Amino acid sequence: MLYYRSGYAGLYVHFPYCIHKCSYCDFYSVGIGKNPTPNQQTLFENYRKEFDLRLSLDPKIMDYKFDTIFIGGGTPSLANLDLLAQLLEYIKSKLYFEDNTEFTMEMNPEDISPELLSQMHKIGVNRVNAGIQSFNKDLLITLDRYNDEEKYSKVLDHLSSSKIKRFGIDLIYGIPGQTLEMFLSDLNKSIDARVTHISLYSLTVEKGTEYAKQLKKKQAKPPNEDLQLEILQTLPNLLASYGYKQYEVSNYCKEGEEARHNLKYWTMEKYLALGPGAHGFTDNGRYFNNRSIEKYNSGEFGNTYEVPKLLEELALCLFRIFVPFDLKSFFTLIPKFQTGLEELISTWVRQGLCSYDKGIFCWKSHAVLQLDELILAISEIK
Repeated sequence: MLYYRSGYAGLYVHFPYCIHKCSYCDFYSVGIGKNPTPNQQTLFENYRKEFDLRLSLDPKIMDYKFDTIFIGGGTPSLANLDLLAQLLEYIKSKLYFEDNTEFTMEMNPEDISPELLSQMHKIGVNRVNAGIQSFNKDLLITLDRYNDEEKYSKVLDHLSSSKIKRFGIDLIYGIPGQTLEMFLSDLNKSIDARVTHISLYSLTVEKGTEYAKQLKKKQAKPPNEDLQLEILQTLPNLLASYGYKQYEVSNYCKEGEEARHNLKYWTMEKYLALGPGAHGFTDNGRYFNNRSIEKYNSGEFGNTYEVPKLLEELALCLFRIFVPFDLKSFFTLIPKFQTGLEELISTWVRQGLCSYDKGIFCWKSHAVLQLDELILAISEIK
């Protein structure tokens, strides 16, 4: 499949609550334990208010054609589905959504049940993604991740027997104490369950997280970088043998099962984002909501827009894709950098890092080992 700018926009809604805030997590979320999720009615009312504000600040949004919805978090599987359905009904009354819209919800393993999956299917969810991270209890404890061993053991069975046929999982590698055998055990369980999408993330130290603070105080061990390198080199061929293609640095899928919404981030498509901590990208530019539920529920929404640095963003996003993409369709965004970028790509072709023919670009699989420095070279083009 060839990737290019589709011209379709996406909708993102950020649900900020979760049972426990993991120490490595950089996404905005608030742990509430097993208590009932507070003030959902107020939160959903403010989603609607922010939506109305976005349309008033940028009326061109009403001309967009949308083909993806993504409910992220936090833990969206804690959300009140009736309130969510009402919100989406309101949004759809104002905007145009394609009949084949991809509707994804993220789920926590502990929340996954046949009953909840059935309810989600009834409100139109046609794709789910479960944040497994690992099936190994000791590794989950190392990650400071809340887990219920009994429920974890049933997650893949529930997903594979659901009416929602598109389902993916997240796994993390490079966890202190993890071995290659542990990681492959997690991966093989997922493959055996015929998941359609697998996101494989190396454990990283994100600035400002509790994990970063613990490392600084020498209260935690750093990621296992040797294991990460070994796995990074192993994954493409291993997963290809099971019918999963690498279409982005950290993402693999069965044919046609790409996360269409996430592709919008990597191909610089527009997306409307709602919720505390959410980031959006519309014709006005990029906007950012404050990482605070209290401020959001008091009606404090980000109303300033920043013009994106397109070359830098294309380098960081588009060049994460590991299948052929039509670079020509992006030159209209960065016309003054086209010559410099094509000259740089020519040197990569000579070095055997990529192919480039008639505007179609594709990395060679081994380029992933140098990707950070290659991307940096793009952002430095004058």
